[in-house]
Amino acid sequence: MAKKTKGDDAPDLHRLKAEFPEIHAALAAGKIPSLRQALVLAGLKPERSRLEKLKNSWAKANDAERESFLAWLKTKGTLPAPAAAPPDAGPQPAETPIASGRYLLPSAIAEIRTIMARRRLKPDDVMAELGFPPDGRPLARALTRNASLRLSVIAGLGVWLRRNAGE
Repeated sequence: MAKKTKGDDAPDLHRLKAEFPEIHAALAAGKIPSLRQALVLAGLKPERSRLEKLKNSWAKANDAERESFLAWLKTKGTLPAPAAAPPDAGPQPAETPIASGRYLLPSAIAEIRTIMARRRLKPDDVMAELGFPPDGRPLARALTRNASLRLSVIAGLGVWLRRNAGE
């Protein structure tokens, strides 16, 4: 059987046609609206839960759509509205982002390098402090070649940077 690549439905269609001709015929006739649904009916793919569908939609949404969705959740009372600042408090500093998606921003790279140099840390040490296995190669590539990082590593780096700021 040929190796399936993302977006290549031929192996799934071939298997449906060979093993489940009645489902394949219904799909071809438009009685089943999608290949995924036909594969679920044939028992070849599991049914996705609502949570999996929400996560998938969230990942595909752009920033404006996400903000709109969060605002909608707040109006429904599902999410608490942000607490109002006390009237005597000045403007609250916004948390500075350290990444754009999965890529560190140049300012964050410079700050990470500064802290690492000051504390004489290697990327392995930073990853261990973040609670990940001490394999610093992904972090080293992100710092030197602007490679992508896992979102969990970026979140950990944000906390790590705030903890190490101003030492």
